[in-house]
Amino acid sequence: MSRDPELPPFENIRAATLVDLPRIASVAAAGFFWSPTFQFQRPYHADFPEDTISSYWFEYHEEIVDPASIVLVAEDVFDPHEDESVYDALRKCSLHKQGKNEQVKVVVGVCSINLRPGSPFIGRLNEERAWRKHTTPRLLTSPDMLKAQMQSPAMPRKLSRDQSARAVKQYEDATGSAKKRHLAGLMRLSTLAVHPAYWRRGHATRLVSWCMRLADAEAAPIGISAAPMGASIAVQAGFEEREVVSFRGELPRSVLSVDVRLWIGVRPPSGSPSESSTVYSESSAPDIQPFGDIKHG
Repeated sequence: MSRDPELPPFENIRAATLVDLPRIASVAAAGFFWSPTFQFQRPYHADFPEDTISSYWFEYHEEIVDPASIVLVAEDVFDPHEDESVYDALRKCSLHKQGKNEQVKVVVGVCSINLRPGSPFIGRLNEERAWRKHTTPRLLTSPDMLKAQMQSPAMPRKLSRDQSARAVKQYEDATGSAKKRHLAGLMRLSTLAVHPAYWRRGHATRLVSWCMRLADAEAAPIGISAAPMGASIAVQAGFEEREVVSFRGELPRSVLSVDVRLWIGVRPPSGSPSESSTVYSESSAPDIQPFGDIKHG
């Protein structure tokens, strides 16, 4: 009788919970800002930074409670000067300040994984099992769930005024068929972002490595769609190029247009789960820009 594969061990990362959402949203906004996809789809981010944060808040909330998704976070010692690394509008945003919890350690990186249909990991690491110590997942009792719900911060309004509906549609029209062609039915590393103040400390490395070990545990390929700045790192992690989508995007506030590129890749499973830990080492790869904006990348 076959047993379900075990979850990879957690090494300086952990599963996200709803309590993490304010900080996750701020980290995502700070990290995704450097993505060309962010700049194209969110041309009004400087005017409505609270909408940028609230959109990530909602998106990651959906991922955390979805049994077919996994959200991981990396933590580091709080840097009191971290706001020097974020864009001006975000620094002044009240929601950003809400997510700024000056504890000894804070969330500095986040990634999300969409599991493949039929994956044995579906439901094993969503919110019901994420309220735990950093190393050992456990099923929550009813009092635990009540505590999680009581401590979960109130969700902000989602207005999306920072986005251009035209740009979002243009992006989806240009990239949708290629993503469906190469990524449909696969486990997918859908987002990865690290706060700029904590780049080059190995946080993205640990998050990506865990995702690869998860895929290898069920001998499954894993796909991504990445901005060009993330593509070279994806290649180092063992992803193989499937297609590069390019188009000229019209900027809503300008007569200029911008070149938008999306790199689509798939990493085949390695021979054993342990082998994947050596494919992508901290010495060979710095922390990277995000793979893609949630829902749009």
